[in-house]
Amino acid sequence: MSLCKSMMAGCLLALAGYGHAETQVVEIEDTQAVQLWWSGGFQCANTYWYNNPPTMRGGWCSLNTGDYTYSGKKISMWRFNLSEIPEGAVISSLKVRLWGDNAYGQAGHLFKLGMKAGTGTFTIQDGNDLYGSGELFEQPGQLESMEYELATNDIIEAQDSTEWLVMSMSVGEYWGSIAYLEPTAVLLVEYDLETCEGDFDGNSSVDVDDVLAIIGAFGSYAPEYDLDGDDHITIEDVLAILSLYGACP
Repeated sequence: MSLCKSMMAGCLLALAGYGHAETQVVEIEDTQAVQLWWSGGFQCANTYWYNNPPTMRGGWCSLNTGDYTYSGKKISMWRFNLSEIPEGAVISSLKVRLWGDNAYGQAGHLFKLGMKAGTGTFTIQDGNDLYGSGELFEQPGQLESMEYELATNDIIEAQDSTEWLVMSMSVGEYWGSIAYLEPTAVLLVEYDLETCEGDFDGNSSVDVDDVLAIIGAFGSYAPEYDLDGDDHITIEDVLAILSLYGACP
C-alpha cells in the first residue's frame, strides 16, 4: 500500500511541473483610421490629417491648378490595440483582412502594407517611418474581402513594448499607384500560449472551475480533462487536479 502511495505521489509531482502550449487566434479590429497628406500644397497640405475617411488610399497625391502642380505624400494608417493578446503569448502568425471599396473597386491596384510599434495616438513620425515601406499586395475586387499574410516581427516588437501597432497603406510599385479600400481593417493574430497542466480555462491557475470540470466529467471518456494519460476521468485525475491546485508556476 505504501509503495502504491509512493508511486502515486511521484506521478502527481511529475504532473505538477508539466505544461503545454495551446494555439489560439484572436481578431483585433482597428481602433482608428486616418489619412495623412504632407509635403505639398492644397489637398496635399503640410500635416493634413483626414480622420476616419470613407476610403483608405495611399500614394503620391497631386493637384494641377493650371498654373502650378502641388504634390506630396499620401499615406493611410490603421491603429490597433494589442491588449487582447494575453501576456506571455508567443505570436506565430499574422494576417490582415481588408475589403475592396464599393465606390471604386479598383481590383489589382498595387499597394504596400507596412507596420511599426505605435502609441495611443498617430504621429507625423509614424507617417515618415512607414511611407513606402512594407510588402507589396494587390487590392481586392469590389466589395471583396481578402486576407494578407504578414511577417510577425513588427507586431511582436509592439506587443513587447507599447502594445500598439500602426499599419500603413502607401505607394505600390509606382509613385502614382493608389489603392482604395474600406476603412476597417482586422488583424488575425495566431499565438501559442503556454498553460500549466490542469488549467483548463487558461486563466493561469488551477482553481475551483478546473476541479469542477474534472468532477463533471468523472467516469467518462474525456481526453480534454485527462491528467494521467488514459483518456478516462477517474479518481487518479481528481487526485492530480487537487495536487495541482493554485497559481501556475
